[in-house]
Amino acid sequence: MQSDVLRAFRFTLDPTPAQKEVLLRHAGAARWAFNHALGMKVAAHQQWRQQVQALVDAGVSEAEARKRIRVPVPTKPSIQKHLNQIKGDSRAPDLPTG
Repeated sequence: MQSDVLRAFRFTLDPTPAQKEVLLRHAGAARWAFNHALGMKVAAHQQWRQQVQALVDAGVSEAEARKRIRVPVPTKPSIQKHLNQIKGDSRAPDLPTG
């Protein structure tokens, strides 16, 4: 009879104060970007709901209104482009652009 032995290892990070600061900045930036992307998607959904409600108020059935309204959901590339636009360009003016 053959049995498998599983081993587990546990590692911990022990960053220096400077490394800890950098890790926290990266985590904060990632969280901000996630919240921004989520906000863009929520805004698109709210726009869709408002347009559906406007058609329902005009006398169209809700099922038909849901089929008619198409609001583009922001894609990953469009969100990334938007993030780059709002971040701005931090390059020094004397650096080459190409």
